[in-house]
Amino acid sequence: MARGNLSEVFYPALDQPALHDLRFFVAAPGLPPVDDATEATHSLSWLRPGVPAFTVDSRHDEYHLVTEFLCDPELNALLITGTFNPELPDLRLYLQAGAHLSPGRPGNDALIADQKPPVLHLRQGEVHISICGPFSRASAGYRERSDLHVDLHDNEGEMVALYSEATGGNVTVGAELGIHAGPFQVSVGFGLSRPDSEEAAREILRKGAARVREALAESWRVLPDLPPRIAQVSGDGGALAAQSVAVLRSLEDKDARGAFVAAPAAPWGESNHDGNLVYHLVWSRDLYQAATALLEVGDVQPAVRGLRHLARVQRSDGGWAQNWNLSGRAHWNGLELDQAAYPVLLAWRLRQAQALDWDAYSTLVRNAATFILRIGPGTPLDRWEDAGGLSPSTIAAAIAALVCAGEMAHQAGQHLAAAHLRTVADYWADRVEAWCFWPMAASYVRLGQDPQAGPAPGSLLSADFLELVRLGIRRPDHPAVLQSLARVDAALRVMTPAGPAWRRYVNDAYGEHEDGSPFDGGGVGRAWPLLLGERAHHQYALTGNASDLARVYESFAGPGGMIPEQVWYGDAIPAHGLIPGQATGSASPLGWAHAEYLKLLATIATGRVIDLLEPVYRRYIESSPEEPAYVWSRAHPITEFVAGRKVRIQLDEEAVIRWSADDWATWKESRTVDTTLGLHVAELPTQIMRPGVSMSWTAHFADRWEGSNHSLAAK
Repeated sequence: MARGNLSEVFYPALDQPALHDLRFFVAAPGLPPVDDATEATHSLSWLRPGVPAFTVDSRHDEYHLVTEFLCDPELNALLITGTFNPELPDLRLYLQAGAHLSPGRPGNDALIADQKPPVLHLRQGEVHISICGPFSRASAGYRERSDLHVDLHDNEGEMVALYSEATGGNVTVGAELGIHAGPFQVSVGFGLSRPDSEEAAREILRKGAARVREALAESWRVLPDLPPRIAQVSGDGGALAAQSVAVLRSLEDKDARGAFVAAPAAPWGESNHDGNLVYHLVWSRDLYQAATALLEVGDVQPAVRGLRHLARVQRSDGGWAQNWNLSGRAHWNGLELDQAAYPVLLAWRLRQAQALDWDAYSTLVRNAATFILRIGPGTPLDRWEDAGGLSPSTIAAAIAALVCAGEMAHQAGQHLAAAHLRTVADYWADRVEAWCFWPMAASYVRLGQDPQAGPAPGSLLSADFLELVRLGIRRPDHPAVLQSLARVDAALRVMTPAGPAWRRYVNDAYGEHEDGSPFDGGGVGRAWPLLLGERAHHQYALTGNASDLARVYESFAGPGGMIPEQVWYGDAIPAHGLIPGQATGSASPLGWAHAEYLKLLATIATGRVIDLLEPVYRRYIESSPEEPAYVWSRAHPITEFVAGRKVRIQLDEEAVIRWSADDWATWKESRTVDTTLGLHVAELPTQIMRPGVSMSWTAHFADRWEGSNHSLAAK
């Protein structure tokens, strides 16, 4: 739903938008047409919280229109039932619909079937859409050239054009409803042939609104209820929480079970038509957030299905694509290290919930953990997907994943693997401030670049370090955390009418321009509700209270309880629909934002930060490892270390490490040990080296030498 009218409908799967829009117009001879979507005021209500059927009350000086939108749980169809009450006797009600135009593909076709009443047909490739209703006349056309709205506008409120078809383009169908006032029903059917889509549309009309409404409500009633404890800590009796649960459930495809798309939308969809910047795809990070939120409110099976989906699409190298469609085919081909970590964390949480009936360690976790070991600690892209380096949020997720994988390896009797996983996790946890905390700014940065020199002057600030607290790696009152919060608040906190909100990072350009025009590859990043949730989790960990921020979070829900990716702050720009504290043109609803809200309520209700992982907390908060070894790898070829520490060499194959502490006047050898992870390691006795002394080393493999020497200097 958008602006009181029907927006995208996805068919036959959640990654395939079929219907682009269906909107109503009101017109009379001699008057310009009224576009209900842009000129009326709307209020939207759910059938009941948690059941996604919607009633829209549209009001305009010239009419009152009430519409109800119902999806049939058994048919590929939806029903629109409405009541039209015009203020003038010659006002008529019209509708116009168009199929989604896929970039790079042949255009769509529109056809008006010569029946009584006429049936409106759209074809988008193999997908057919049929619209049935009490139409008195109908026409096909090309959007913004010969469509119904253009016809009504050019002919002073009268429908003149009666084209029977329009082919090969951005086409629409339009019709006049043959009623002067009163109730009506319109159906939209979908199929892979025109007879199938028309039959679906006619069948839902035969069933009628009462039966469809009852069947839809019953199909949602049998799902687990929102726990009373969640409703009790909300500010609205649990209405937004129930709606958030429904949103997350709706993001799971009904055929590709376990595949949760990030959002059923494209951000800035009215101007973003390239088919690339879309959110109806799967990200493992967003899937984790949705699945664990549902897990925390008592709905376990979606999380179980989510992990199985992740296992199905995991690559042979142990990682995942940046994002993918429901078949598993990659859409973007970047690499984000945290997206290999979150599936491990989901497996751990399901294991702790005793919800797994298969060996996730050997089939998913082991390979994912090895991938993290090979690639980390740096990441080509962080969670914001536009830059890479040493990201505190990515490193936090990776550390937590390695610790949890180590626990599972230990429980599986794979003690060598467990030891190496923990060694690397300990090293990264020990060094995260050296890599990501900028002393001159007294703050963590969004991305460090040099693991030996530390953050460079001018590094950008962000609040991504809060993941270190949330997952159990740093205390909420850690000095570096508290110092960073003060700097982040000065740079990134903004005020909305309801309270504070936070932007992602300094110089964020992902948002509307200052004049309110849509993001077009540049702009200014606005406030993200989910970042308020992350801050609220920290506040709860620090003080045991975050209800004030939960109330602010609730204020960001738009019409129908949809929580957006970003909200506007600053002066209102009505021409672009930008109101302080309300959604921008970014994606809405965003599954991650709804998940974060549910997790915040669960944290308040249970008295514990629900994403805090016990083995991680135990290892780094209760008893931090002392002087962990440094770990050299191909992706992390360090050349120096703190004097007194050991250095572990990690290689992809068995080798003999030859090393010398006297510039090769003498040398010794150490044979690598098989970790059983596809990695081989050897520890060098660098702990005996004084500051300023260097050790050289090289490797001899079964059939060759390394071909170069490496140096390690004690600092």
